Amino acid sequence: MRSRAGTGVLRLAAGGLRPPRVAARAPAIRTLSTRPTSRTAPTPPAPRPRSFAAVAAAPSPRSDLPPPPLRAPKSAPTPISGAERTRAVLSDIAAILHNDIGGSGAWLARVEAALSDLGDARRGRIAVVGDTLAGPRDVVSAVLEEPLSDSAGTMRAIQERYLGTGDDTLAITFAQGGAARTPGQLTVPSSFLSQSGADVIEVRPGPDAAADAIAADAVVLVLDPIRLTSAPALKDVLAPALAKGNVHFVVNGTLPPNATEDTVRAALAEQLKHTTVPGTPKPAYDLSFVNAAAALRAASALSAALSAEGAESGSKAKAFAAFQRDFVASAIGPLRGTLLTATPPGYQLRTADNTAAQAIAYTESVLASDRNVLLSASDVVADLRAEATSGAGKARRLSVVTKGVSSGVVEGSIDSSVAQAKKDIAALFDGRLSWLGLVVRLRVDDVGADIGSYISREFCADTQRQLVYEAGQLSELQGSLGASADRTARQLSASRTPHGGEANVAGHPFSSPLLLNHLSSLGLEVPPVGPRALLPPLTSRRAQLLSTVVPRLQVSAQRSLLTTYALALAGVSASWVACVPPLALISGYTATGLGLLSVVGGLALGQRFWARAQRRFWKDWARVTDMLKDDLVAHYDKTVQTLVLARPEVAADGLQELVGKRESRLKELEGRLERLRERLAVSGQ
Repeated sequence: MRSRAGTGVLRLAAGGLRPPRVAARAPAIRTLSTRPTSRTAPTPPAPRPRSFAAVAAAPSPRSDLPPPPLRAPKSAPTPISGAERTRAVLSDIAAILHNDIGGSGAWLARVEAALSDLGDARRGRIAVVGDTLAGPRDVVSAVLEEPLSDSAGTMRAIQERYLGTGDDTLAITFAQGGAARTPGQLTVPSSFLSQSGADVIEVRPGPDAAADAIAADAVVLVLDPIRLTSAPALKDVLAPALAKGNVHFVVNGTLPPNATEDTVRAALAEQLKHTTVPGTPKPAYDLSFVNAAAALRAASALSAALSAEGAESGSKAKAFAAFQRDFVASAIGPLRGTLLTATPPGYQLRTADNTAAQAIAYTESVLASDRNVLLSASDVVADLRAEATSGAGKARRLSVVTKGVSSGVVEGSIDSSVAQAKKDIAALFDGRLSWLGLVVRLRVDDVGADIGSYISREFCADTQRQLVYEAGQLSELQGSLGASADRTARQLSASRTPHGGEANVAGHPFSSPLLLNHLSSLGLEVPPVGPRALLPPLTSRRAQLLSTVVPRLQVSAQRSLLTTYALALAGVSASWVACVPPLALISGYTATGLGLLSVVGGLALGQRFWARAQRRFWKDWARVTDMLKDDLVAHYDKTVQTLVLARPEVAADGLQELVGKRESRLKELEGRLERLRERLAVSGQ
């Protein structure tokens, strides 16, 4: 509803109705018409053609209604008994909506409007809502027009209230004197408004219709007899109206063929079963069947007969009888009687209490939705952990580092590669690097060169190729899990679906820019898994073999060969010295035998030393290769944990922390809402 300062219009601000503001106007006062004090000397105005409000012609460029009369300065606000408790509850609800749950701005505005409404006593409000096809304007006109008690000017003002004006929500208020039309408000001295003590708010269907219904003290929903509550105009206003508990359904128009009031009543009850009303398991309502068009025709005919010049009393009696017949048939009279008492005592406080109750119900629905999001977030975090663990576990099970760990030597395993290398080196010891081969070729340096060359070139070569391939798989898994972690964090941190199609004020409960920034920085800090990421244990153990074990074998081979040569040379030299003069202790044959014996003894001793060196080599070999297997397993797990699982683990831990904090926050808010509901129940007693 439009609002303009100084018009005295009942405004619809921030989603709810607010009391009018009154400003001084020019002293000129004009009235629409003067009603004669006696019917014996009437000077009636010429009859005007009838124009129903719902089917008015195109807007005229100007209205015949005068500007509103001068109003007296507004007096001091009239306090409302018992409003302080409700005001305190509304203030706490507004604080929760604004600060805690990220609630809708529309509901916050409705609560603030209810707070403002408790500042001063006012007349009641009856909101009338309906689809255009249901004729809600005709129903309002039929209820307000009383030809026997209202002046012709009042009736004309009601009939022409939409001529030359907009189509916004219209507040029809009571005031003594003449009728006045301002944007958003019609002021008329209607007898119905005077007797009921309430104003009529014709609500324009749209986004603000729910706020108008919530701010009203009673709601009239005008239905056509075919669609009933399924009309699009009632989509947003039906549940809030039912939640008020003071709602009147009016079926306007002629019932379709083969339809009765009972069948329409049953159809309406069936439709309402599918309408969710927070906090109201079975909403109560009234249902009336009227024909507003017939009532308007009857009132128009009577008004024309009464105002006709020179009409005989008999014709007036017939017109009055026809009016009674048609008016009774239209059933507007019972509806008017119902609406005269539609606003019960204490209506203003009741409306504020109901607004608070609906706001609490809305807030509880938000918390319930957040709890569902919480459960979903926990499931998402668990799925993220499971995905990361499953991917890493599957990669580990298929890795070469775990093959044959508990089931013996398996082809393609580390044990198989080590066994093959041992077999090849043993073949070298039996062939080219045998003891006799070393003695004959005098190439003891070939031991270190041949063994070192083989270890550098062939030691666990197939394992190395497999580890390079697995590093590529881990790199792909790292990228996949990292993208999944980022996607999960951003998905949970994105703006949630607004409740009721309304924008949220606060951020999402799992929104954490710090977590997203940390994940982004991790993407830069954690290096990708490269081709050689799994090779350090293999290269370090290979280097250990080349730097310690092989040189030790080389030294042992040199020592063995030198021992053989030294012993043989010493034996031959001693035999020769003992054989030749001046000693000539032994004969030449004996010296030759002793020389040969010393050579054979030297060869035997050298071979023994070489065999001992080989045993020491295999012992060192076993120690290094056993540590190689353990190192590969440990390094693989470390690589997976620090490189592959880093981002998903950080994302899961951060989101789980947010879930825990939100869980605690939800419990606290649920407790606060429960206490607010208890306080509201006490204030409503």
